[in-house]
Amino acid sequence: MLGLKKRWWQVAFILVGCVVGWQVAQISAQASYQTMFAREGYFSTHERLDAAKSYDRRISRYKSVYITQTAKGQIRNVSLMCYTKPQGKRFNHYASHWVNVRTLRSGKLYAYNDQTVYGHYLVSYHPFGRGQGTTVYAGKQPIKLHFSKQGNLLVKYQKQVLTVHLEAGQVNLNGKPTMANTNRTFKRAAPTKGSRTSRLVADAKRYLGVPYRYAGRDAFGGLDCASFVDQVYLDVEHRDIGGMTGVQQKLGKHVPVSQARKGNLLFWQVAGQRYTYHVALAIGHGKLIEEAGKSVHVSRIASRHPQFAIHMQ
Repeated sequence: MLGLKKRWWQVAFILVGCVVGWQVAQISAQASYQTMFAREGYFSTHERLDAAKSYDRRISRYKSVYITQTAKGQIRNVSLMCYTKPQGKRFNHYASHWVNVRTLRSGKLYAYNDQTVYGHYLVSYHPFGRGQGTTVYAGKQPIKLHFSKQGNLLVKYQKQVLTVHLEAGQVNLNGKPTMANTNRTFKRAAPTKGSRTSRLVADAKRYLGVPYRYAGRDAFGGLDCASFVDQVYLDVEHRDIGGMTGVQQKLGKHVPVSQARKGNLLFWQVAGQRYTYHVALAIGHGKLIEEAGKSVHVSRIASRHPQFAIHMQ
């Protein structure tokens, strides 16, 4: 009997240890998640948001580069897109991996890839200044990034060197200029006729079926909810509204969902928290278009229950 009691206490001790260990792991994971979420929020609120146009340029059979530029031509975003199938002039296949580099108001850069760290959400960020660099992976392929003292971004991969002159707006591959005639249109050109709101809706529908990819910036590789509506406003209004809902929710007056008009943004928010976690575009007739789940799709507003809308300024 004494031996049984002893073994029972040993089992109980092990069980308690497992429970405590699990709780500690959960607390640690939650703290890590909050730290990374705060880091993402910092970068998104310190980006340069003065881009006025974007393009995807094919630079080889299996690579393209996505660029956003200001009205004066300075480059603000560089995304190296990597494909498993040969790419032509027209869209035929989504990128399998990508590496994004964004510019900060401080003059530094930060990079990240498509590898999420919490399920389908959050990525690792790598900031670096002039004279510094970092290595980020596109799948298993190392992409070496360097920010020269002259202010150029060097992207090295597979014995290739992509040089992006951020201020001059020039993109060179192995010392030779890449050409605008290799720029590609996603499915069809952005609409230029009709009212502002009708163009916003028509452009948003151009992205129907684009897969959900957290932190994606180029439709050729996938988008997330915030970068989707950002791309639409960049296409139609030549305006970069930011790639995170916490930035976008401050762009206009908050109004009840019942007052949402075509072209307004709709937001989802956890009760008691400051920041939002999802955004969609109202398209009229009680419907919205959103990048959520598997891809961009249309839903009824009543079935999705957003918390508020904003009239864009």
